[in-house]
Amino acid sequence: MFSNIGRKVKGLAVFLCVIGILGSVGTGAFLYLSKLMELIPCIAIAAGGAVVSWLSSWVVYCIGDTHVRVERLENKLIPKPAYAEYLAGSSASRGACEICGKVTDLIDAKIEDQLGTRYRKVCRECFAANHCTEAE
Repeated sequence: MFSNIGRKVKGLAVFLCVIGILGSVGTGAFLYLSKLMELIPCIAIAAGGAVVSWLSSWVVYCIGDTHVRVERLENKLIPKPAYAEYLAGSSASRGACEICGKVTDLIDAKIEDQLGTRYRKVCRECFAANHCTEAE
């Protein structure tokens, strides 16, 4: 239920837009056919409601799209298996550097920069080049 929330919110935005447009057009038609209002106000209600529904769905869609993009960015910056392995405390002393890919001895590094704090297993060259500190 709680996976792919961004995609579900985007789908909800489309659903709310369709329901809002159909509801406003239906309300305008009902008011005209039941002789409660004249034609011009009924058209204004139908058109105005459709436009308001369409514009307000942008806000909900934007929230879902932002969530999808942040999740995608997070997956690129913090690879889940490597981060989970780091938290578990199992540190392999030899493997592929997570920055350059060179197979060598690795250091558990803590990288703090404009992107925030990241933990990586890196080679000595990448450790020095990225101004890392040893992870605790």
